[in-house]
Amino acid sequence: MSTEAIRAAAEGAFRAAHPGDRNGALIAGCRAAARVADPDHAVGFTIGALAAEERARAAAIDAWLDQKWAQIAS
Repeated sequence: MSTEAIRAAAEGAFRAAHPGDRNGALIAGCRAAARVADPDHAVGFTIGALAAEERARAAAIDAWLDQKWAQIAS
């Protein structure tokens, strides 16, 4: 799967599991894509409030990604 496909799959799965949590879905998608992206192409969050939310929620979202990774990456 491409990095973009992984991002989209993670966003969709997170959105299905957490309806209405748009920021969480975006963060999950970006964190999932970062797992498979070429390190030279990875880009961090540069948007103030979203970057702060990403740092605050990283552990919880990473734990969710770990549980769902087989589904996301297939």
